[in-house]
Amino acid sequence: MPYRPRELVIRAREAATLLLGTLDRNEMVQRFLDMYAAENRRPGRADQPGHYREQLETIRREAILAMVLRTESALPAQLRVRLVVRSAKTRAGSRAKAKKGKKGAKVRGSKRKTRSSGIDLAIPLLDLFREEFFVAIGQALRWTDEDAQSFWRDLELYEALSAHEPRRQSRRAIASGPFVDRTALLLDPSLMEQARRAAGKFQVELDAAADRVLRATFSRRRTN
Repeated sequence: MPYRPRELVIRAREAATLLLGTLDRNEMVQRFLDMYAAENRRPGRADQPGHYREQLETIRREAILAMVLRTESALPAQLRVRLVVRSAKTRAGSRAKAKKGKKGAKVRGSKRKTRSSGIDLAIPLLDLFREEFFVAIGQALRWTDEDAQSFWRDLELYEALSAHEPRRQSRRAIASGPFVDRTALLLDPSLMEQARRAAGKFQVELDAAADRVLRATFSRRRTN
């Protein structure tokens, strides 16, 4: 494994900060809502400011879920390890620590038996990254215990539903899945098909942004 635990802790917290910063500083959700309203002649922020703020808050949460899931799924490849997707039960330990907002959480050893000692070593280091990543996300969003539990439930739902979605043939292909369906319902339930198409294109943007965040996080080696 090319990264020491201290390096992974630093990179995990940087990834969380950069992910939220990319979403908010670039106003990705705001631009998505404004473009949809303009292109489809729907009420926007000036027409229904209260409704717009509610949409912004709820769709931003969905966007964070989508970007976190993308980051989690891309992490093994970024660290150059080959692992099967962990079950919800296996994930629970690291997410419980994140929910409590504890810093410097210790990594539990994996009970999974594998043929490769490299994979045995990789699993706890991946867990360390995830723990610190989720802690940083929760702290930045000022989660309560209830907020954290709700987020994990939705993320588990995203994972379960996304597992049955066909893989896109190209990066530019319109996405489908839980983010698309849930965002379309929040965006414009009276015109679901066009809302789903818009949400699918938006997910492609979110996936690309999450990929850039992870690449930037691991783009340089550290000596500390």
